[in-house]
Amino acid sequence: MNRRSDPGLGQWLATAIIAVLSLLIIYQLIQYSNVRSYMPTGMKIAGIDVGGLDEDGVRLILTERYLTAPITISHGEQQIQIDPQRDAEFILDFEFMLSKANEIRNNQRYWEGFLGYLTNQPVQVSDVQLNASHNRDTLLSALQQISTVYDIPAQPPQPVPATLSFLYGEVGRETNRVDSLTDIEAALYRPINRNALLIVEPVEPPRPNMNLLANLIVNHLQDFEGTTSIFIMDLNKDGEINVNGDIAVSGMSLMKVPIAIELLRRIELPLSAEQEILLNETLLDSGNLSANEILNIVAGQDNPYIGADMLTDSMQKLGLINTFMVTPYELPPRNNKQTLDTSANQRPDLFTNPDPNMQTTAEEIGALMAMIYYCAETGGGTLIAAFNNEITQEECQLLIDIMSQNFIGSLIEEGVPNETSVAHKHGWISDTHGDAGVVYTPNGDYVIVMFLHQTEWLEWAESSPLMADISRATYNYFNFDTPYLGVNQ
Repeated sequence: MNRRSDPGLGQWLATAIIAVLSLLIIYQLIQYSNVRSYMPTGMKIAGIDVGGLDEDGVRLILTERYLTAPITISHGEQQIQIDPQRDAEFILDFEFMLSKANEIRNNQRYWEGFLGYLTNQPVQVSDVQLNASHNRDTLLSALQQISTVYDIPAQPPQPVPATLSFLYGEVGRETNRVDSLTDIEAALYRPINRNALLIVEPVEPPRPNMNLLANLIVNHLQDFEGTTSIFIMDLNKDGEINVNGDIAVSGMSLMKVPIAIELLRRIELPLSAEQEILLNETLLDSGNLSANEILNIVAGQDNPYIGADMLTDSMQKLGLINTFMVTPYELPPRNNKQTLDTSANQRPDLFTNPDPNMQTTAEEIGALMAMIYYCAETGGGTLIAAFNNEITQEECQLLIDIMSQNFIGSLIEEGVPNETSVAHKHGWISDTHGDAGVVYTPNGDYVIVMFLHQTEWLEWAESSPLMADISRATYNYFNFDTPYLGVNQ
């Protein structure tokens, strides 16, 4: 039986399939060769899939994701967008990244890549990391502009003239630009989630300063048709108020404070019964006879004029050059010594008709009260240093204790709560009223000295409430959180 040598249908079919497959492979090879001019499938540059893109396409998509896509910054509830190029001078190094990408593409194995192309399975390729830079100074400048618009400065406290107290200031907010950089710079360098948070910190309002208190006092006294002399000193911190505190005023009974100091310099504690009576009558009862008797003790003889001279010398030694006594209380002036000329009583601009026999200034009697305070509190200070320990801490505390028993219910006392300790000495004559004291409060101790003068006659009904108001404003300054509104029970 003869077999036919011609190819059968199966052979033709196999040949055809092989031919078709060959053509398909050739076609795919041609297509793959074209594709190899683009970025390989699965390649990422700067975290972005760039497979199948040419260099122009890579530049475009990187530009869209990094350069033109804004950074959204949150400032509290505000959303602000910044331009990476304008506001941070953000730059992409396209040439470096494309060079790396082309190097990876060219080093890819041909047939391995072809197989991945045929199976639509990307061949594993190395990613190209982002290569970029920005100008931190430019970014900080942009953040400064944002903070200028959206930050809120803390508002300082304000006086309340009606109650002679102070309102709290308002808390502000301030951008911490330096600490905010980390989050913002991170947003610049990522292609998605380009959001960042500004660190906004609260700014506490400042405490009222003594200028605020001074303005409140001066404005409150603007309708007073006389002359005011005020000195206030913070005894725990630096700070003072001096409103005409260097003008000469009549010493009145306030000069009994330096008289008491002169007595304590010359005796040793404990006091005798007679000395205790003299001191209490002088400081608490404003006794003129007892004051003159102390001057006799100071002089060491029955001559209060010599005691007055010695007191004046002591004040000079303390630097209180405008504080003097030439004539004791209710005694005739000396023919050869009518008064003393001082810088305070030679001022032509302000005149309070000061008593030629005894004078001081608010500033100097205030400084003396501060010396007593520091001597009592610390056992040191000017009094002890100037007098070579002739006066002691215990004696200074005795002075404070006695003056703290001076209860008159007006002037400094009227401006503070009942429980407040006030060690003070007051005095008044027809045209001048004054009070000087140390006030002990929960939030700070201070010296306050006030003199009001009006030509010929000063009404008590006018001076007393004004001085109480000054005292209350001062108390409220030092006790800002718990003001006293002027109702003593």
